[in-house]
Amino acid sequence: MFIKRPEFFQVARLALNYKRQLALALVGVLISATTFGASFALMIPVMNLFFRQNMTLPRIAEHYLLQPDRPAWMHDLANQIIPYLPTSLFGGFLASIGAIMIVSTIGSAGRYLHEAQTVTVALRVTMIWRQRLFCRALHAPLERTFKEGVSDYQSRIMVDVAQIQRAYRSLLGRAVTETANGLVALLTAMLLNPLLTIVTLIGAPLLLVMLNRFGRVIRRATRSALQQQGRLLGVLKEALGAMTIVKTHDAEGYERRRFRRVNKAAFAEQMRLRQAQVLAGPAVELFIFTGVFIIAGIAGWYLFVYRPEADRTTFIVTLAALGFAANSAKQLTGLNNHVREAAASSERIMQAYRTPVEPIDPAVRQALPDLPRHARQVVFEAISYRYPGQERPAIDNINLSVAHGQTLALVGGNGSGKTTLVSLLPRLLLPQSGRVLIDDVDIAAVNIRSLRGQIALVSQQSVLFAGTIAENIAYGRHNEPRDRIIEAAEAAFADEFIRDLPHGYDSRLGEDGVGLSGGQRQRLCIARAILRNPAILILDEATSQVDADSEAKISQAIAHLRQGRTTFVIAHRLSTVVDADCIVVMDDGHVIDQGKHDELLLSCSRYKILAQRQLKPARA
Repeated sequence: MFIKRPEFFQVARLALNYKRQLALALVGVLISATTFGASFALMIPVMNLFFRQNMTLPRIAEHYLLQPDRPAWMHDLANQIIPYLPTSLFGGFLASIGAIMIVSTIGSAGRYLHEAQTVTVALRVTMIWRQRLFCRALHAPLERTFKEGVSDYQSRIMVDVAQIQRAYRSLLGRAVTETANGLVALLTAMLLNPLLTIVTLIGAPLLLVMLNRFGRVIRRATRSALQQQGRLLGVLKEALGAMTIVKTHDAEGYERRRFRRVNKAAFAEQMRLRQAQVLAGPAVELFIFTGVFIIAGIAGWYLFVYRPEADRTTFIVTLAALGFAANSAKQLTGLNNHVREAAASSERIMQAYRTPVEPIDPAVRQALPDLPRHARQVVFEAISYRYPGQERPAIDNINLSVAHGQTLALVGGNGSGKTTLVSLLPRLLLPQSGRVLIDDVDIAAVNIRSLRGQIALVSQQSVLFAGTIAENIAYGRHNEPRDRIIEAAEAAFADEFIRDLPHGYDSRLGEDGVGLSGGQRQRLCIARAILRNPAILILDEATSQVDADSEAKISQAIAHLRQGRTTFVIAHRLSTVVDADCIVVMDDGHVIDQGKHDELLLSCSRYKILAQRQLKPARA
């Protein structure tokens, strides 16, 4: 196996952090391999007892251990144990079988020690890589998420890391045992019959070349299959995450067809991978069996034609040892497949791991100054931004200023740049040109935590998380005392319905807050914003998806929240922003006018059209 991809070794070297477990695993391998070799040695007396009459166990020991060419320590050992060996044939047979059983038991204990430690290392390392990639995804710039998609991260964290775990277990587990046993068997064969063993090794380079060629095909096919699985996961997430929309729009058929197309594409890629995987095993097996038959033919010619008087027992044990060595080489085919698959996964893992992240590292944060609490003004200075892959900028040369405590409303059609502009404020996006200044300080030069700690967002999508109501209100601030959580809920008019729940603030929410009305979910989000005590508030049409009664309470809560804070409102309905200090009209990434409601009705034709459509009295 020739792994030319450094990514695999960069991913795998994390296992070296667990030196104690790897050392114990190595001890287990040595025990297993030693007992495996001892089992071959013990086969010689057993076969002599079967095939040679009047060959007792003491005579066998004398024949093999007391030869003149044997070292002195072997002579001493033989002289000590031979008097205790049984002299009857059946007694010698029982003693030999008993010795093999003892050796096999010790070998099994060694294999258990090795497997237990390697599985522990594999599980720990994959756990760490999942954690690393999840942290990378959390801190990745939104631009990459827009480009690659959330499902791509999910696929790398779950599917790719699972491939790595599989390779770890193969590489550190059975493969090590098989390789060690194969080497011991090969060494045994070399000691018993060097010439036959050397002839056998002639085919080893061809076997390595074959494994390498299959490995390259498997790596390429695995990379394509993993990419297609990421797309499949994306379709699955979209359809199941929007079941209400799918059902109410009678779109089950469309989703079935869409999933079928992507599923078939994933199947096609997996079939390409399967072709290489299933062909590798039989091809290598045929190559090895052909070599075994050739070696067996050579051995037969040697025994029956060239030297009929040769010790056939030794020859048979040599052939058995070579057969075990060949079987170990065959097992390496599966290891080669797993490692090649892991090489493709490692490329994707390291690609995600190397992705630049936001400056959240403690060393970077400490090197940047904290942003003092906002008290004067927020300025957008010649701001421009273009999304990756787009030809036209989403916003172009925007200049705006809002004083502390004022409310700035952004109105305009879809795609006019409202959300993009506001996303620059907490540095969710970074402008290609221009600056965002808070109290004359460029936010690109301050600690990002000190910036975002002053900002709260309430969007039209009420985002809630698995956990209790209290945990959702205190999201990101889990050390807040209960009384402050209750105060925030009261200010958001959420306390009244929370106390009616069976467990009050300790009531657990279902996925996405299932069981609460839209207005109740939104009031929990407002309570979360109140608890943050922000200096800057961003409202993305926070009342657009609730009933009239909830809208009145939410509007009252927002009015309380806006006091003393600089507020940016992304408005889809003009009725929510007519009292704003300044209304900015945007179109195609540009500011076309700004001013108060009455001023814009006179000066801006586009705003006037919007007002006539939305604010005119309803006809009977």
